[in-house]
Amino acid sequence: MNTNDFGLLIGNERRAAGDGARSEVKSPHDGRVVATVPRATPGDLDAAVRAAHAAFKTWSALTSYEREKIIRKATAYVRTKADEIGRLMALEQGKPLAQSVSEIGGSCDTIDYYAAEGVRIEGFTNPTEDKAYRSTVTYQPVGVCGLITPWNYPVSLLSWKLGPALAMGCTVVVKPTTVTPLSPLAFCAALVEGGLPPGVVNCITGSGATLGEALVKHPLVAKIAMTGSTAVGKQILAAAAPFLKKVSLELGGHCPAIVCADADLDLAAKIIAYKGFRNCGQSCSGVNRVYAQASIHDALVAKLKTIAEKMTMGDGLTDPKVDLGPMATADGVETAHAHVTDALAHGATLICGGCKPEGEAFARGNYYLPTILTGCTQSMRVMREETFAAVVPFAKFETLDEAIALANDTDYGLVAYAFTRDYATTVKLSEALEAGTVCMNHGAVNTNYAPYAGWKDSGYGVELSRRAVFEYLKPKHIKTAL
Repeated sequence: MNTNDFGLLIGNERRAAGDGARSEVKSPHDGRVVATVPRATPGDLDAAVRAAHAAFKTWSALTSYEREKIIRKATAYVRTKADEIGRLMALEQGKPLAQSVSEIGGSCDTIDYYAAEGVRIEGFTNPTEDKAYRSTVTYQPVGVCGLITPWNYPVSLLSWKLGPALAMGCTVVVKPTTVTPLSPLAFCAALVEGGLPPGVVNCITGSGATLGEALVKHPLVAKIAMTGSTAVGKQILAAAAPFLKKVSLELGGHCPAIVCADADLDLAAKIIAYKGFRNCGQSCSGVNRVYAQASIHDALVAKLKTIAEKMTMGDGLTDPKVDLGPMATADGVETAHAHVTDALAHGATLICGGCKPEGEAFARGNYYLPTILTGCTQSMRVMREETFAAVVPFAKFETLDEAIALANDTDYGLVAYAFTRDYATTVKLSEALEAGTVCMNHGAVNTNYAPYAGWKDSGYGVELSRRAVFEYLKPKHIKTAL
């Protein structure tokens, strides 16, 4: 692979960092260096912001119909590059190739969804206190947006921000994580190659410590959108506060699943496996802890264990349809092992997993087996902290009120899952669980048509749905005397 292909995207140019510095990107499968990317300087960041600012005047002046046509042309081109961009994602993040390629197509779907929403933004006219006045409310794009994105879904979570920003007439500077810079860079470059005007999308790579705060505080940046940890989100909010900038944050989760005695246990096990193990559990909306009614607890654990032990694991590039690849970082493996070790030391029982898989194929990679723990209590780290790994801890409950109290006993409130066949129980759980999204008898969490909002420490503002466009707009009241 020609590592010179990975340059900063500023305007419509690919360029090196101002001082020529580059950072290595390593494979989570075996630790080898797979590419290098520029390590942008504050001067490079300023150049990217100024390119976005220059482009804003003409991009925001287009009609929504004109922008929709341009955006759809660009995403159509990106779709032709899905295999290529997906391969980069599998290489840098560890996600199996089939899942990585699918993520590119889904990201294009999201951007197209917002391109269509752009033509549906409605203002309104108010009745006034005097017939000599006319009162109209309209919306205008906020300006240049800084988009800070994570490594677990490096293109999908970018599209959640990029879609509404572009459709509303904003221009952007994208700052991907240093763990997975290749696929976001390639995705942004493909959008430009597909016809987005110069400067509308810019992408810089480099240290968050160097670039993150500078992006938040840059005087020409009007809004920040970020997905990441709660701690970093609070730092961003504090840094933006003196400038009164718009901020939206999708942060951590510690998502509970409640399984009642009357639930379809095969369905519950299937969904818990999907949301607990897929992408090695590296998902803010993953099932982090399960509360199972005592009478069905053992049966549910047995069904989940059967699924876990049948899951295939390996390099998703050589076997594109493998269930699980390596975790993205070695730190993730260490955290998973620390949480499991703590749980076992405090009385939990290991049902399966709890270690790296054996064999030379896994020796140098960030692999960790799907893990199930039982006998867990609220005092254990795995029940209080976001493990962000394929670790599913279980606890028993007797009454529904007990389960609700346990599920809500957290600082997070992103997603909650529940399984029951009783309608009254469905209503009670869906209303009582303290989360921005509640999934009853399914795991289809993220949908373009519905808001994804974190309660408590899980978020600030809204992503997805039509409501998200207003994170990138500012209202204007026009009152005219005739």
